Amino acid sequence: MITLSKKILVCATVDYHFKAFHLPYMKRFKEQGWDVHVEAAGTLDLPFTDVKFNIPFQRCPFNLANIKAYKELKTIIDKQQYSIIHCHTPFGGVLARLTARKARQHGTKVIYTAHGFHFSKGAPIINWLIYYPLEKFLLSFTDSLIPINKEDYQLSYHS
Repeated sequence: MITLSKKILVCATVDYHFKAFHLPYMKRFKEQGWDVHVEAAGTLDLPFTDVKFNIPFQRCPFNLANIKAYKELKTIIDKQQYSIIHCHTPFGGVLARLTARKARQHGTKVIYTAHGFHFSKGAPIINWLIYYPLEKFLLSFTDSLIPINKEDYQLSYHS
């Protein structure tokens, strides 16, 4: 097993997501002596960040640009040897968890915070047909799933 350093990668589709929601816990990791790396599209200067990777994920899962984003992120993850990869946003979370499969074999822990599933109550049937099976599949590549509302919790752990 590879010895992992105190390094975390936080992934989302766009960098504003971190500014809006995650600066307090990024600050806490820094205070605890961790290297904090961020991956998201955008050019915001984020505090409490050692390295920022600007990888333009597309929100549509069928956009061919996501193949390039997948390859870029996989190269970063394989090289950096993170202890933790914390994924956010629906599609950013999908790509990050897929690219982290090999890293998990070396001890990296992958966390996904669900900020609202696309297949919630009242969602179009196409969302259920695409995203529900995908999330079920991705659970096998996720060490910890953190749903942020009761409906997502029910869908995550009771279906």
